[in-house]
Amino acid sequence: MFTNLEIDIDTIPKVESVKLISISKRYLKILFINICIQYVILFGVVILVKTFLREEWVSNVFWYVITVLSLVFVLQCIFSILSFKKRGYALRTQDIIYAKGLLNYKKTTVPFIRIQHLETKQSFIAKKFGLASLHVYTAGESGGDLSISGLTFEEATRINELLTTKIN
Repeated sequence: MFTNLEIDIDTIPKVESVKLISISKRYLKILFINICIQYVILFGVVILVKTFLREEWVSNVFWYVITVLSLVFVLQCIFSILSFKKRGYALRTQDIIYAKGLLNYKKTTVPFIRIQHLETKQSFIAKKFGLASLHVYTAGESGGDLSISGLTFEEATRINELLTTKIN
């Protein structure tokens, strides 16, 4: 016989109460390296424009642009530090949770049953710091894929192996 009982919402485990595991602090260095690369390119373009365009308006605007770029650089560094503290993940018996963001805080929960496949990736810079990213690909097109950056390579490999055994 078919039954469809009501669920008491208060008895459901709260995702908010899960203690998240922080990612490696070395990942903050990678974030800063990426930010610095971006701004070296931006400052380089501004300096090249000033050098090759010898017009008066370029010289007048140059220091304003440099000041604004410097201010945005400092703000982005501060924002990266503050948002880094919000990054974390957790493994539960039925799912994996990942949270990140400061102004746009996002907590994603992926049930193991929806996982299609897993990848552990390392960029050139991450390899130098012994870090990796774990990519969890899910079924469907709902955008439920998950990418956890800033894990140690050993940790990412261990989680990958654990999840592989769970989904098989």
